[in-house]
Amino acid sequence: MRVIQILPKMKAGGVERGVLDLVRYFKASDNFPNFESIVISAGGNLSYLLENSKVKHYQFSVDKKSPFSLLTVPKISKLILKEKPNIMHARSRVPAWISFFATRNTECHFVTTAHGIYKNKISSEVMGWGKFVICPSKTVARQMKEKFGVPEEKIIIIPRWVDLDKFRFFDYQSRIDDNFIVSVGRISPTKGYQYLIDAFRKVVRFNPYLKLKIVGSVDKNKSRYLDYLKTLVSRFSLNYNVEFIGFNQDIENILAKAKLLVAPSLIEEAFGRVVVEAAACGTPVVATKVGGFQEIINDKKDGLLVPPADPDSLSEAILSLINDSEMAEKLAVNARNKVETKYTMDKILDSLGMVYKKIVKEKRILVTKFSSLGDIILTIPSLARLRQEFPDAKIYLLTLKKYANFFYDCPYIDKTMALSSDYKKIKRIFQMSKRLRRLSFDYIIDLQNNRVSQWINFLSFARKSFGFRRKFGFLLNYTTDYKSGEKIGPLESQERILKLLGITFKTRKLLFWQTKPLDLSHFNLGEDKLIGINVSASKKWKTKNWPLENINSFIKLFGKKYPNYKIVLLGDKASLSQADIIKSFDKNKKVINLCGKTKIVELIELLKRLKLFITPDTATLHLAQCLEVETIGLFGPTNPKLHSVESSTLKIIDKGLPCQYCYKDKCKTNRCMKAISAKEVTLLVGSILEKT
Repeated sequence: MRVIQILPKMKAGGVERGVLDLVRYFKASDNFPNFESIVISAGGNLSYLLENSKVKHYQFSVDKKSPFSLLTVPKISKLILKEKPNIMHARSRVPAWISFFATRNTECHFVTTAHGIYKNKISSEVMGWGKFVICPSKTVARQMKEKFGVPEEKIIIIPRWVDLDKFRFFDYQSRIDDNFIVSVGRISPTKGYQYLIDAFRKVVRFNPYLKLKIVGSVDKNKSRYLDYLKTLVSRFSLNYNVEFIGFNQDIENILAKAKLLVAPSLIEEAFGRVVVEAAACGTPVVATKVGGFQEIINDKKDGLLVPPADPDSLSEAILSLINDSEMAEKLAVNARNKVETKYTMDKILDSLGMVYKKIVKEKRILVTKFSSLGDIILTIPSLARLRQEFPDAKIYLLTLKKYANFFYDCPYIDKTMALSSDYKKIKRIFQMSKRLRRLSFDYIIDLQNNRVSQWINFLSFARKSFGFRRKFGFLLNYTTDYKSGEKIGPLESQERILKLLGITFKTRKLLFWQTKPLDLSHFNLGEDKLIGINVSASKKWKTKNWPLENINSFIKLFGKKYPNYKIVLLGDKASLSQADIIKSFDKNKKVINLCGKTKIVELIELLKRLKLFITPDTATLHLAQCLEVETIGLFGPTNPKLHSVESSTLKIIDKGLPCQYCYKDKCKTNRCMKAISAKEVTLLVGSILEKT
């Protein structure tokens, strides 16, 4: 496995030190023998350490906070083609924007680690687009979920670690001669150093020879703050006691000699790496009660927590440890034990390695099929084949809200995502695309094949997308065409798209999943033999309907020949009035009117009970076929070759009139459906029932 770590610069800092630890560890680890690390950055004073470790390091402009940084995308894309990495792991926002777009339409998975608490939502949004979003603490995880809408199932909490070979434990009593405390972190107002200096002037009243060493670099734009801190030191007459050391690579030795570490931060810290490092060295810790510090330190058991921006509480905590070496030692030992249990490098990085394996193994697939219900039912074989080919994948289906419940127990998909009925509005397109981006799909398979579905898919920025080519060919990565004038069936049409993923149907047949038996006693069906008649198709397609007079004639003929059967009328609420008319001619009380009275799960169970089902070209035709119910399909304005699937359980009646297959939803004569006589349907029904 090849993993690229991409970060702004290889300079002094927690992220950079973490990357160095990571690449060295995986290079030497026996648990991951085929693991190779590559680093991309803009260079820096730690670059030589990568070279010394013989780790590939590519230097690109991935550090500048400017839209022009995206010009680096083609270069990173070429590097991906060259190195063929499995994963691109982005550890900061600018590198994340660049690597996200570079990994589109590649075999390289994109993953992020949110190292901080991000304020700017727009520029930081990309940190939530990783296939998985790794967070060092619950504090960061909560922010990524609440502020950036990252789904909980994508978030993985992996705390930062400490190298116990480097940060060794030193008994607290050995520090008697080293009379200083230390605070480590970049020089920034958010770190609360002004409050630490204020607190320290109270501490030196009781310990005049105690020193405070502040270790950390300062950015150019924070130089005024450093000047302000030095002014405070002079004002409080602490020039002898306070020392600004600047950047120092020898953190482990400084921590090992310090009487305690103070972390006075004012903001929600993402984690607190230096707190764990101090604990590893046996150095007691006083920290503010913010963010990740609270997750590491159990107050008064393995450290002390104080309110932020409170010099009095801070000085009191420092003095309590300086003056009570027994308590300080107890806290230090407990903290070291916690580090050995939770924060060792081998433990954390082994878990990260397992996450990398999961990222590559587990695909996240979205199938888009909005409508209509009949067409959605026809996609079930495709969903089943995807599940067979990708048994470990998370498969989602995007469909209209009114159809989402149809798949509530479908084993071929993990989750349905619902579209509102006004999904064609531009506002809705952007809302849904944003939601899908956050789910970070590897593949989007467009079985809807319209302009809206392709724009939604495009703006979702899946790693790869598949479908039929339309006017805007760039909207999908991989496309196939209909040949001019070609007429193909629904499964053959779907198979052409699936072939783009190397998938074909073993057999072209409709299917369904095993459903739990459902009680239908409230319909008073008894033990009678039943055949069903679908009274009408959708409101739009009245031309598909078998005329009422034909249905009434069939019921009369059928009743005479098969008196032991009852007829169940099915349809939606809109067909209820037509069903009432049919029912009014039922003198022998052989007709059961269930139009508009069945939920979808009840309809499925009801179709299973039928000996035979008669229906025009509508969704229940396909559903009956899926359930292997003997079905007679009555076709007129639509072509059965394009809208049905051949099977032994389906018989088609199609009169073949010159005006047929007009695909008109209005017709003055409706000749094609009227021509299907009650007598021929009765004869066909009889021949089927005699065989069964």
